[in-house]
Amino acid sequence: MAETITTENGTEGATAADGYAQKPVFYQVSTLNALMLGNFDGVVTVGELKRHGSWGIGTYEGLDGEAIVCDGHAYDAHADGTTCEYSDDARLAFATVANFTNRAAQFEISGATTIARVKDALDDARKASDDNDNAWVMMAMHGTFPSLRVRSCEKQLTKPYPTLSEVASSQHEHSYENESGWVIGVWVPAYLEGINLPGWHIHFLSDDKKRGGHLLELAVGTASGKLESYARFEMDLPVNREFDKLDLGEDLASATASVEG
Repeated sequence: MAETITTENGTEGATAADGYAQKPVFYQVSTLNALMLGNFDGVVTVGELKRHGSWGIGTYEGLDGEAIVCDGHAYDAHADGTTCEYSDDARLAFATVANFTNRAAQFEISGATTIARVKDALDDARKASDDNDNAWVMMAMHGTFPSLRVRSCEKQLTKPYPTLSEVASSQHEHSYENESGWVIGVWVPAYLEGINLPGWHIHFLSDDKKRGGHLLELAVGTASGKLESYARFEMDLPVNREFDKLDLGEDLASATASVEG
């Protein structure tokens, strides 16, 4: 029997038998290596991004904080620890988004006391849902978090931009206790090193939408969520002269690990 895909807005698309073009899409803006090398120009607007997905993460033009796309709204966690919603005309330098369909798997996590254990639990949920080590995954979970630590970077205002490693050397970190909110993130296969960050990359957004950022540490009290794997991928690359001449084949794995850890 052919599978019918139902999207978040409740509409039913063509059956899976109608081909690859009807499969849900994991959408990305720019590449991680381009961001690492300081290509921080805006590529797409928030409005354009949300047409591709209602959930995801990224960063804004000029490396302006940490982007969290939560249920169709785009937020920015600033370096000073505050968070606000951005309008549809704001631009993003790097992002990954997707929509959840009726294929999404439900999961629960409780009592995970470190971010490593949280990621292990997410891996268990990923493998239980679709034991595929070569597909993209989007994840969103809501819950209570006894402790967490996030980071964000100051917006860069002048070009030529520094590299991400240079900016991250003065990143701002904030610790919180007894929070409730959303953890949203992506899992990326190892063969996509340089296109994105292999493994889990997760951001936090508080329920009151006032705190958030890239997660460096996390303890979970209880949380429930959904995740979905994607076999179809689309990307918009930057259109600027700096990007045109970047060496995107450079091995930046060590630098990336130091920034994203």
